[in-house]
Amino acid sequence: MTKQRILRGEGPRASAGGDLHTHLLCGIDNLGAIEALFGEAIGDEVVAAVEHRIAPLLPARARLWRPERRRIGVSVRELDRMGASALFAAMQAAIAQRAIETVHGPVAVTLAAGCVTAADSDADDARAAVRHALAEAMASGVGCLRFAGDTGVAAGLRRSVVDAARIAMGAIGSGDLVIAYQPVVHAGGARRAAFHECLVRVRERSGKLIAAGEFMPAMEQLGLATLIDRQVLLLALDALTRTPGIRVSVNIYPQTMQDAQWMMLFHEGTRHDPTLAERLIIEVTETAAMLDPARTREFMNRLRRAGCAFALDDFGMGHTSFGSLRDFRFDMIKIDGSFVTDITTNPDSRFFVEKMVEVAGHFEMMTVAEFVQGAAEARILHDLGVDYFQGFFFGRPSLILGATLEPEAAIAG
Repeated sequence: MTKQRILRGEGPRASAGGDLHTHLLCGIDNLGAIEALFGEAIGDEVVAAVEHRIAPLLPARARLWRPERRRIGVSVRELDRMGASALFAAMQAAIAQRAIETVHGPVAVTLAAGCVTAADSDADDARAAVRHALAEAMASGVGCLRFAGDTGVAAGLRRSVVDAARIAMGAIGSGDLVIAYQPVVHAGGARRAAFHECLVRVRERSGKLIAAGEFMPAMEQLGLATLIDRQVLLLALDALTRTPGIRVSVNIYPQTMQDAQWMMLFHEGTRHDPTLAERLIIEVTETAAMLDPARTREFMNRLRRAGCAFALDDFGMGHTSFGSLRDFRFDMIKIDGSFVTDITTNPDSRFFVEKMVEVAGHFEMMTVAEFVQGAAEARILHDLGVDYFQGFFFGRPSLILGATLEPEAAIAG
């Protein structure tokens, strides 16, 4: 392997030209498990061995590059998808041909890769696109190859993420980040609100409200979601102070569970009136709870001691086990709306909801059905034993806390 064949660098490079190159960014699927057994030093051995095996397969003027210790890049003058797939398959076969000998003994590995074809002048977009494609490949299974989309599209997406985050950050500074309250109502008897979920919105100069779905994904991607969670907490505590006798719920992102600033704001906001905490419900998604179960339990226990209740949001769409439900002991579960919207026509949805209600009852948890849009759905959910309803049929999000429920919501139980 000559020095001309190996280039250490940051990957696709910008140049004045517009030549097209295909870039494969490779990761080793099981390297983390190997390093967990034998230590990080073995990783260098394994990556070097992989490079040594794939280098002879590369066509003339191709180059190897190392964007970081655990990634291997391959750049070749433009290949079509079939050519890139064939090259990746040849690399995979060369690695699988025999075990890699290390100081700790033989190990076997497989590759995952992301692939993008881009002009040399689009280096920044190519780097972002191929890293994203590799992340998708490694999340999809063992030995996967994923192709990135057009780099121009990637650049547009990046700009849209930045623009959305800028809008949200500006709203925090100007006071235009507001809460819309959606009622969660008792399923039986009079349809009175048990609590209101706090849904974050950005208020434009025209008065139009921008829904969270238009800016929160960008905030999460950029690591800024906790800033929104802090502001929502302050607004929720203020609402509880101004409106005695009501309860509200707030959603939190995974990063917030370890955010000391959020916790400080909570303690400061409830110090003079501990009953505020008793009227606050924290909604956690299955995904967030399972990212770090120990941290989740610690966070929940700390706030429970202050009086808060907890709801497991979007239940049914993640991977929470019965054992996790037992360990976390949520106060309520919110059944994902995908099981509710077709419950009048889909017997599978009715079956799943019925079982979720049974599981919740076993663990002494209340149930909330989300996305309830009509009386027929509400009747079926009531018959299945659901405790609370949430959806447009019972009230749309409103800037006025405790707004009157929708007139049609007063149906027979």
